[in-house]
Amino acid sequence: MNNLEKILGPASNWINNNRIIQSISKGLMSLMSVLILGSFATIFQNLPIEAYQSFLTTSGLGGIFTTLSNITINLLALYAAFSIAYTYVGNFSDYDSFTGGLLGLLAFLLVTPLTTTGEGFMAITNLPLEWLGAKGIFVAMFCAIVSSIIYIKLSDKGLIVKLPDSVPEFVAKSFNGIIPSVLIGILFGAITLGLSHTEFENFHNAVYTLIGSPLSVIGTSIWAGIIIYVLTGLCWFLGIHGIAVVSVIMPVWIAADAENMAAVAAGQVGPNIITYNWINAVSSPGGAGATIGLVICVLLFAKSSRYKIFGKVATIPSLFNINEPVVFGFPMMLNPILFIPFVFTPVLFIIIGYILTSMGILPMPTGAGGPGGTPLIIQGLMMGGWKYAVFQLIATIVSTLIYFPFFKVLDKKAVEEEMKSNDVKISV
Repeated sequence: MNNLEKILGPASNWINNNRIIQSISKGLMSLMSVLILGSFATIFQNLPIEAYQSFLTTSGLGGIFTTLSNITINLLALYAAFSIAYTYVGNFSDYDSFTGGLLGLLAFLLVTPLTTTGEGFMAITNLPLEWLGAKGIFVAMFCAIVSSIIYIKLSDKGLIVKLPDSVPEFVAKSFNGIIPSVLIGILFGAITLGLSHTEFENFHNAVYTLIGSPLSVIGTSIWAGIIIYVLTGLCWFLGIHGIAVVSVIMPVWIAADAENMAAVAAGQVGPNIITYNWINAVSSPGGAGATIGLVICVLLFAKSSRYKIFGKVATIPSLFNINEPVVFGFPMMLNPILFIPFVFTPVLFIIIGYILTSMGILPMPTGAGGPGGTPLIIQGLMMGGWKYAVFQLIATIVSTLIYFPFFKVLDKKAVEEEMKSNDVKISV
């Protein structure tokens, strides 16, 4: 444990002294209440019980859960653009953090594409949810940080509208952001205009196309699974939704599921191991990064108040393979201490699962699979029977063992920070 701390300590210290990473981390952690509400709404909306689903439809509760999901998780990037900029300006300058947050939101919306339906007087302009949720997080981070830096630099140089001291403070603050907002509008508007004349069409598409296009040709081999999940982990680490990678090859893997289902229906064995439902069930108990092990570590071994509270709210969503609270609330992004387990634990499970399936210890996948939000173990049963349920149980234990030493380093740092914070409060 001490050796691991010596290796990871410099990275941790670098994070603690890096303004950008600290702002992103704290900004995302401030969204925990929104994430938890959205996670529970998703769970209650997708419980795979036929009678319950009928009740949701007839009672109208299903629509309420859908709305809750749409205004929480599906607007996550929108909240993040504000909270990250708010945190950056508030922590690293004496200027108005609320104005900073608004400028971050402005920059993000400027590069987010609008759609129009209808024509003439009946035309309606829409802001699609596609880029406002987790898929837009990376762009939100970029816009928040760049806009905050512009705001602070201009303010440092006195390029703000200054009103007489007789003007109420809240009015004066509202004018401080005028010049920065104009410059931010020009900069991000130019980005949007420039990309609109390219094949990318917008900033979001540019990010996803540049990442995903080279991956569409690698098919259903074991190397496809390994490469896709390494890159998925890297994307999450950088703040880019992993769907940027998976969505490129998803049609290939879904087609492999369909091929397996057709073979089983004809009384044969499915020909494909690497399929969409198989890799979901095998690779990631608890969600992206196989973070169920991290949540268990938090529940059983956390000494810091921060992680004790976190463990209580993240456990139930993780059991349903919903780990946005972990990814964005811990957070996993730009967290070098958790980089190794987060990226490579799913890859380990893919390799082991592939070997066991090739040897006949695990049955060939049938193409079946549970809907999103299906709980662990039940997901394994639905995908391939009791052997896959046992595999998920063992994978959960292994994930816990892998995450344990890394979590202890984080937890120790958190305890030290809390002790320093308490000392400051006592001295004050």
